[in-house]
Amino acid sequence: MMNLAKRNYWSLSVFNFAYLFTWSAAMSFFVIWLGQSLGISQTYTGFLYAANSIVALIMQPLFGYLSDKLGLRKHLLYILFTILLLVGPFFIYVYGPLLQTQFVIGAIVGALFIGLVFNAGNGVVDSYMDKVSRKYGFEYGRVRMWGSLGWAAATFVAGRIININVNLTFWIASVSAIVAMICIFLTKVEISGQEQQKTESLKLIDVLHLVRTKKFWFLMLFMVGVTQIYEVYDQQFATYFVSQFSSKAEGNQFLGDLSAVQVFLEFVFLFVTPWFVNKTTAKWALIIAGSIMSLRIIGSSLPFGSIWVAAMKMIHSLEKPLILVAIFKYITVNFDQRLSSTMYLLYLFMGSLVVSIFSPIVGHMYEVLNFPITYVILGSIAGLFTIISCFTLTADKKNGERYLEERRKQDLKRANKKAEAVHS
Repeated sequence: MMNLAKRNYWSLSVFNFAYLFTWSAAMSFFVIWLGQSLGISQTYTGFLYAANSIVALIMQPLFGYLSDKLGLRKHLLYILFTILLLVGPFFIYVYGPLLQTQFVIGAIVGALFIGLVFNAGNGVVDSYMDKVSRKYGFEYGRVRMWGSLGWAAATFVAGRIININVNLTFWIASVSAIVAMICIFLTKVEISGQEQQKTESLKLIDVLHLVRTKKFWFLMLFMVGVTQIYEVYDQQFATYFVSQFSSKAEGNQFLGDLSAVQVFLEFVFLFVTPWFVNKTTAKWALIIAGSIMSLRIIGSSLPFGSIWVAAMKMIHSLEKPLILVAIFKYITVNFDQRLSSTMYLLYLFMGSLVVSIFSPIVGHMYEVLNFPITYVILGSIAGLFTIISCFTLTADKKNGERYLEERRKQDLKRANKKAEAVHS
């Protein structure tokens, strides 16, 4: 068991490194590629992000339920990563040309690919790693930190080669996707009869029970008002940052270096974050992350030059590890663990809904109001919802058990009512 745990820790760590490397190589300079290589405006870029989110919106609940039904089996991962292998040829020969000649068709086709393997697929990857880490007794955060290192490495490389040939970043993405696929094969998870029975006993009615609870909607409120406001802010941050420099080439390279350092710091902080979250409880870790996020978005609006904006970007390395680790611990503590993937993908689903609505709106705000004013508005919204979440999220470590006990009582009442109806 110990050797298998060690093997799975390292295979999943390399797997997540390669997956996040692929994602970063393809998407960390996405907005730069759209604007500088394809000539897509900020408003149309917002529409593309919205389209990607709409596909994720459709797929995330389905992927969540399928992940929980499959449990520790890897079927869904195999399908997603077979598609991901084509990321390089897709961006170069399909997506880019379509956006330049048939924008609407390109947006739809691109959204199907990006929404599937990244926006929705990421939830499948994270929830699977969380399940395996709980089974074999290692921290999810200490697997996920290698993903941050992969993202940093890809951003560092992409920042240098994007000025030479942007297509190289997409080819590199395909190569790292092959590495990720190999690591999926190398991960060996033993599934007991009891574990298989738990996943097979899962029904859609269990999901309906989940979405009727107040705790579910309070967590969704945090997602909508805090974490996804940040996602909308971050989408076109690259354009704002590069504009601080005298040339786009200089800005592109500096952005690549900055992002690499920032994500490397995420790697470092993810190592200690599980300890911090266990000390503060998942609720307060989320609140702390939301507070940092809000202040950082507003801070980005201040006219202190490129170094100040870079410093605001660097603070992201503190809040992101808190969100990543705390959200899984919050779900584990407060909800039925059989539904952990469903819960996490529904959490991402609500985020995709917000992004699909706000991306084009905020993209237009950048053009009409400018970046700094828009950042003040976004940061204020995130701050307001963080304050509300202080009162709505819960840190009660027994709520997961209480949730199941309440479910058992409700099921018993229904059974008694049915029995009474039959006898009458």
